[in-house]
Amino acid sequence: MSKKSFLNRIYKHFFDIRKNEWPTALLMSTFFFMVIATFWILKPMKRGLLVSYYQNTPLQLLGTSFSGAEVEQLAKVVNMFVVYGVVVLFTILSRKFSRRSINLILCLIFSGLFVLFANLMREPAAGVSWSFYVLGDMFNSALLTFFWAFSNDIFSADQAKRTYGIVGLGGIVGGMVGSSVVAGFVGEWGRPTLLYVCLVPMAVMIVIGYIVDQRESEAGSEEETSVCTENNKSNAAFEGARLVINSKYLLAIVGLIGLYEIVSNIVDFQLSATIAAQVTGDLNRDAYFGYVGQVTGILSFVVQLFLTSFIMKRYGVGIALLFLPVAITLGSIGFLVLPSLLFATIMSASDNSLNYSINQSAKEALYTPTSKDIKYKAKAFIDMFVQRSAKVMAVVLNLVVAYYVGIANVRWLSLAALIILMGWILVVRFAGSEFKEKASEKGASDS
Repeated sequence: MSKKSFLNRIYKHFFDIRKNEWPTALLMSTFFFMVIATFWILKPMKRGLLVSYYQNTPLQLLGTSFSGAEVEQLAKVVNMFVVYGVVVLFTILSRKFSRRSINLILCLIFSGLFVLFANLMREPAAGVSWSFYVLGDMFNSALLTFFWAFSNDIFSADQAKRTYGIVGLGGIVGGMVGSSVVAGFVGEWGRPTLLYVCLVPMAVMIVIGYIVDQRESEAGSEEETSVCTENNKSNAAFEGARLVINSKYLLAIVGLIGLYEIVSNIVDFQLSATIAAQVTGDLNRDAYFGYVGQVTGILSFVVQLFLTSFIMKRYGVGIALLFLPVAITLGSIGFLVLPSLLFATIMSASDNSLNYSINQSAKEALYTPTSKDIKYKAKAFIDMFVQRSAKVMAVVLNLVVAYYVGIANVRWLSLAALIILMGWILVVRFAGSEFKEKASEKGASDS
């Protein structure tokens, strides 16, 4: 086989994007880079701040003492209630505004909050630690949900298979950059300065959102005034839920996301507990969380570049969705046998690297053969409320097990994870089959 033929095969398998799709794919990849880079600057800091504050001074609640890793679990319960308000806001915005306007509003809101917390964090108290933790989840919920709703709105199912490898790659690189910034500079610059750094990607996202929306509007037949089209008289708090309940396909997506969140939060709790016990020093914990992010980013980059598009195009979305539960199954067995800091890091990095790469691209592709209302309203409900509700279920499980076996024996949570993983794999098979059918129907109707 000639060198040229080999390179052509590589290009066809991994970068088979049409000429007219490249500009939008690269712009959306850059947008995703900015979202994830910002999130990975926020994530290690919010976790490190909260865990360190209560590791030094445990929270006393209802006669029970909660250490840093356990307080983080309680913070996830608070997140569920706050994020439900974000769901309502997102639904209202999707009724009244265009994509570019929603993007502008969200970026301006979070830019203002970053400036506020940059000043509050100079002398962090308990309230600042809790609220900053919530802010990190609010950002992730709102901007990530908007980004993928935007992407699923402008790409078809076939385009998603070709372009989501490159689009997702931007997020992978963003995670590597964001976590590296924290690991390398939080000790020297401090948290407030890094929050000011986050204003730069906010500005870039506003510009990219405008350019992409303008390109798509010019390519379309009519100008967009709002992203959703259905009757707007129903309660904004229940629109997404109504769409989900009436669809077996969306309920399968709920199962995918819900079961993953429970298992992933078990893994996350095991990592936090292990770091809190074996790493000393507030900023050292921030840095180690950042280090885990770096490892995750490198693994995600490799998977996204060489596997995601190839697997999705050649074997389908259903097969791509199986990679993550199989990997976590192996990781859970490993941590159960060897519950060390090294293995907790490997387990967490394996989980997140596949979730941020092949699993995310395949999961988001599930929405491409659906309506705009499902892409914005139902997706917002699933990605924010269902996801956080599942986290609360995991919190209860984590804290109950930790109470009975002790925080030092979180390895036994892997037994619960393995049981849940069996159900997750069954749901993946159903969702993959349904997607294939819906994508075929959508392609036939569009042709």
